[in-house]
Amino acid sequence: HCADRALPDTMKRVTRTIAGLILLCLPLALHADEIDLRNVSLTLSEDGRILLDANIAFNLNDTVSEALENGVPLTFETHVQMRSADAWIWESDVVEHRLRTILLYRPLSGMYELRNLTGSEHLSFATRGAALRTLGNIVAMPVVERDSLDLDQDYLVRIEVRLDIEALPLPMRPLAYLQRDWWVASEPWEWRLRP
Repeated sequence: HCADRALPDTMKRVTRTIAGLILLCLPLALHADEIDLRNVSLTLSEDGRILLDANIAFNLNDTVSEALENGVPLTFETHVQMRSADAWIWESDVVEHRLRTILLYRPLSGMYELRNLTGSEHLSFATRGAALRTLGNIVAMPVVERDSLDLDQDYLVRIEVRLDIEALPLPMRPLAYLQRDWWVASEPWEWRLRP
């Protein structure tokens, strides 16, 4: 009889776990329009590097905007991947870049600040709009040396941008994971490339 009682309890726990995982995944799709990838292109430079240019529009919702205005730093991550077009899912990427930038408002000075986490670049802006336009302007970002690629093979290039909840101040993270307003991301942009 104990075994009969344990089975329904186990099934209930499994069902709750699956429901919880589905709820955690839902916010990814709900707010994908708040970051809009526009005019994404790859070009070949004179020195043989493949470069990425992109224009990204950021439309921050009220929850995220209020946090920014109260001095909460927001970290945005631009994730660029290149992999062989016929690669299996477990095969590693040919190239992977994560461009991480912090957007911060300084209430005392009334200035917005952008900090690139991969370099030492600091930029200040009088308006949030100017800071977001600069954040969304990627110009000639090196992706890969063309000579390092198999020129007879097709590659898939994928770019997506998201607000990094893990970079929020520790006390805010649990609530941010549960509130869909914090799940700010772009739809992935993917295309096929023959170098």
